[in-house]
Amino acid sequence: MIKGIFFDLGWTIFRPANDNWFINQKMLEFTTMKTIESLPSEKRNAAFNKALKYLDDHHLLFSEDEEIEQFTEFYKIIAVELPELGIPIGQAEEIAKFKVSDTSNYIFFEKSKETILKLKENYKIGIISDTWPSVERILTSGGVESLFDTKTYSCNLGTWKPDERMYFHALEQMGLPPEQTIFIDDWEPNLDGAAACGIHGILIKSRNNSLIPGQRFSENVLDSGKYPSISAIEELPGLLMGNNQALGKNED
Repeated sequence: MIKGIFFDLGWTIFRPANDNWFINQKMLEFTTMKTIESLPSEKRNAAFNKALKYLDDHHLLFSEDEEIEQFTEFYKIIAVELPELGIPIGQAEEIAKFKVSDTSNYIFFEKSKETILKLKENYKIGIISDTWPSVERILTSGGVESLFDTKTYSCNLGTWKPDERMYFHALEQMGLPPEQTIFIDDWEPNLDGAAACGIHGILIKSRNNSLIPGQRFSENVLDSGKYPSISAIEELPGLLMGNNQALGKNED
């Protein structure tokens, strides 16, 4: 019987205002989406992947000050590698501060809070998310921060999904065996990682297929059919009721 539900956050509970996690309005004060998209894809992707590699190598962090420092370097790399964008290197810190502190960068899906409240009546609710310390500020802005029983954030473990440490940390916090839990995510490899740990997966297909780079965070949604799927969070309660066997509800 399913007793716990783990949620991804991005493209599940909320989405980036510009359909990209790293291109915010402060950055667009110096350049435009049209300019970004007009660059040769090989050069554009190489620059963003170099910046993302920096994030990978410095992902263990616990405060927003550390996050600002990290993203300042991220935007400096973008400014240097893509001078065509016209982003002053001296403005990298301001762009980083805006990303970390301004919650207008994120838009909650309309039914997120309502659905979580409904599910809390029958299930433990947790988070498994690739994210940064400012996520607490984001969740608070959406009125849902206190609704989760457990929270597993990649930045606190220094790794990313689908590393098994993410899932085992979440299971330990929730105090349930994996077969009694499900995980909702928008990327199949993350669900594969959960499945390898015994957690049932559900694919959510709410993400737009952005052309803007950002390797780990803007892949097209692939649906091989191996997992039950929903297109919006509010479909989850109905799926749980109508798809018992596929989600392991007949297991002890």
